Amino acid sequence: MQQGDGVAVVAASSALEDASALQAGLDLLRSWGLEVKPSEASGRRWGYLAGTDRERRADLMPTPPARLLACARGGWGAARLLEEPLHWSPGWLLGFSDVTALLWARLAAGVPGG
Repeated sequence: MQQGDGVAVVAASSALEDASALQAGLDLLRSWGLEVKPSEASGRRWGYLAGTDRERRADLMPTPPARLLACARGGWGAARLLEEPLHWSPGWLLGFSDVTALLWARLAAGVPGG
């Protein structure tokens, strides 16, 4: 990553519980000179998830594509997004916990940067 690179922050799994923690992370990324585009998912909730499957799947394909797609949290629900084919955005995918399902699916599809 270099200064000026784009970062799209998404929530592919559980809904966010602490907006202040997310904001602190966004501020840190910006302090590194990265262009941060937070997702609408940061304020969405559909049951325990950060939006419907369709909304969360669309978040994984930001327009314009970002150099880094950073998942705001893990939790539950990412595997549900694999029930339909995903068109992976170029660049890196960063996440933990539940997001591991997406990382493995991306690798299995032959897409680098997971």
